[in-house]
Amino acid sequence: MTKKKRRSTGSASSRKRKPNSKSSPSLVIPIVVGLVVVAVIVGAIISIENRRATAATVSGGGLATAQPLDTSSIPFPTVPRISLQETGDRLGQGEAVLVDVRSRESYDKAHAAGAMSFPEEEVDARLDTLPRDKDLVLY
Repeated sequence: MTKKKRRSTGSASSRKRKPNSKSSPSLVIPIVVGLVVVAVIVGAIISIENRRATAATVSGGGLATAQPLDTSSIPFPTVPRISLQETGDRLGQGEAVLVDVRSRESYDKAHAAGAMSFPEEEVDARLDTLPRDKDLVLY
């Protein structure tokens, strides 16, 4: 082999060993695109949660009162039950107080004799007015 061929062979092999910076893939663009996608998703989630929180508040700034659930299929096994006969007996003996938890309007239309009106929206303000020495029969 001549010196010229060796030089050209040597330079060709050295070109193969050096990575060409123009042909190597850059990771900057996929990383930036990935970050933008993540930012858009996070922004959408935050926006949805803010709308839910805004919808749950009332004009006074507090949270809206939860709507009553259909309790026909919920047995409430931990709530003690009392029969109508036992209720009458305890009320007659002064051992219990009958508490009507319906709205004031419903109470005014009709209520059980001797029952005190105690609407849900007044619980916080009037909790101390309930007797502590008697059983409470709620209806």
